[in-house]
Order: sequence, then structure tokens, then C-alpha cells
Amino acid sequence: MSDIAELINESMEKKGSLEFTIDQGDLWKGDIKEYTVFYKINGDSRIKLFRNNKMELVLVRLNDDWMRQAKVNIAGLSGPLEVRLNWDDATSDEIAIKSSGQSDFQSVKAVQIDN
Repeated sequence: MSDIAELINESMEKKGSLEFTIDQGDLWKGDIKEYTVFYKINGDSRIKLFRNNKMELVLVRLNDDWMRQAKVNIAGLSGPLEVRLNWDDATSDEIAIKSSGQSDFQSVKAVQIDN
């Protein structure tokens, strides 16, 4: 979990991208209500990736002015799960996933809620 957060550095506070694979078995255990992949405070913003109790992988990024959230359903998928995250204060944030057996990434743009 912390290994992924370490990939995010100060220069990535306002704009950045990550690509990684999740192969932890706990991500797929429905009896665990929430599974945090990573959480990182970076300057004045925070970024979190977690699996909620509805088997959705959720990207949340927030600062003092707004919160952005993107959800993608992972129910029925199996690991390992390839993940691409892109964020940019000036435009939008996005999560894309692909599990074993899938040829294309499934992509979702974040919704922004202003404070």
C-alpha cells in the first residue's frame, strides 16, 4: 500500500499520473468493507484510492477548493488489476482499469464538487 504512495512526489501535487498493478488478495474480499490501496497527503492536496463496500474502486482527490471523485465497478473481475491514474488541477482526474482477460482499459472521469 505505502509503496504506491511513495511514487507520488511534490512535483505531482497539481498534475501527475501513475501506472501500477494491484495484486493484493484483500482487494477482492467482499467481507472487508473497505480496502485502502493508498492514501497520500501532498502539499495542500490529498489523494486516496480505495475499494468500497459496493466493490467499486474509488479515486478521491481534494484540496481546499474542491473534491474530485471517480468510481469504477470491479465486481466480477479478478486480479491482477492494472490501474492508470491521471490528474490535473487545470482539467480533470481519471481512473482506468484492466483486469486479466480484458483487452481494453475501462476509464472513468472524476466528478468535481466545489467547496
